[in-house]
Formats: sequence, C-alpha cells, structure tokens
Amino acid sequence: MTARMGTARLGPTERATALRRMAAQELDVVVIGGGVVGAGVALDAATRGLTVGLLEARDFASGTSSRSSKLIHGGLRYLEQLNFDLVREALQERALLLQRIAPHLVRPVPFLFPLTHLGWERPYVGAGLMLYDTLGFSLGFTRGVPGHRHLSRRRALRLA
Repeated sequence: MTARMGTARLGPTERATALRRMAAQELDVVVIGGGVVGAGVALDAATRGLTVGLLEARDFASGTSSRSSKLIHGGLRYLEQLNFDLVREALQERALLLQRIAPHLVRPVPFLFPLTHLGWERPYVGAGLMLYDTLGFSLGFTRGVPGHRHLSRRRALRLA
C-alpha cells in the first residue's frame, strides 16, 4: 500500500475503508495506538519500506502517548487534590529511580512555573511547594532533587 503525502480526510468513512484494506492484506507491522510514540514507530517502519497498519481507538493522536510518558515526577499535582498517599508513592518511586534503579537514566529537569495572578497565586503555590519539599525531605526522598525557589521576574526571564 503506497501512501501519498498531502491532505487527506480522516472521517468515519475513510476509517472503515482503511480497516477493510488492512484486513485484506498481510502487513509487516501493526502499530496499536496513534499517539506520538505509535505515530513515530509507524513512520519509522514505513520509511524502511515496511507495510504498516496503524490502529487508534479514538481520534488520531488524541492521547499523544500520555500514558507512556517518560517523565518521572513526584506527584506534585496530587497535593491540590489532598491525595497524600499518592504524593508519597510518587516521591518514593522517583527516589528509587534516581538513587537505585536507574540513576544513569533519570535526571532532574528544572522547569519554570510562571505566576500570572498577582496577590494570591504566589502564597498558594509557594505553600504547596513548601509542603511538597517538606514531605519529600521528611520521607528521605529528595536526594539529587533540588528544592523549589522563587525567582524575580527579571531572573526568571534571564533563566528562560
């Protein structure tokens, strides 16, 4: 099956046609999941001359492989939900990966979190980050991960 580059419709009729075509022929590779990883695998296989079928349950790239993220996090977002057990579990998993299982593969990646609401946001986010750092420190899960810090606008812009 040869595909042309360009614009194509991706509606229900085209999906049904594509599924019939895939069922009627032998494929070298069938990729399940059309997120960023699946699309990359399909593209790589096709550029190597293999016949490829790509199956996606929803809209193409709808999940963008969010369920297979390579991001190791400590569960900061679970604090706002007051899910302390999940925060503790995420911190523990992060620490195991950083310190024991894969220190050669895992590294801290700094990020800037811009505050856009004057007045209430800095104390709110700051309190959450302080609680998060305290949880990690008290549980012994912070080795190799720097704590948060507040930056001035000028310093943040310079860093970015």
